[in-house]
Amino acid sequence: MVKVKDTPPAELLTCATRPEGLPEDSSLIAQIPTKIRAGIIRLARAFAGNADRADRLVNWNVPGSCPAAKTAP
Repeated sequence: MVKVKDTPPAELLTCATRPEGLPEDSSLIAQIPTKIRAGIIRLARAFAGNADRADRLVNWNVPGSCPAAKTAP
C-alpha cells in the first residue's frame, strides 16, 4: 500500500457510474448504420476505460471502495 500525503477531495473518491447501455435486441442492431454503430462502440470503450481508471485511482487511495473492473471481451 502507498501512503498518500494529501487526501483527494471527496468528489474524486467516488466510484464511476456506469449506465446500463443500449438494449441488446438483435432486431434493432440492423437499424443503426455501420459507421454510426462503430462510433458508438468506440465511445463506449473509451467511457469504460475512463471509468476503470477512475475506479483504480479511488481504490489506490481507499482500497476496496470500488468493485473490480470486468475485463473487456
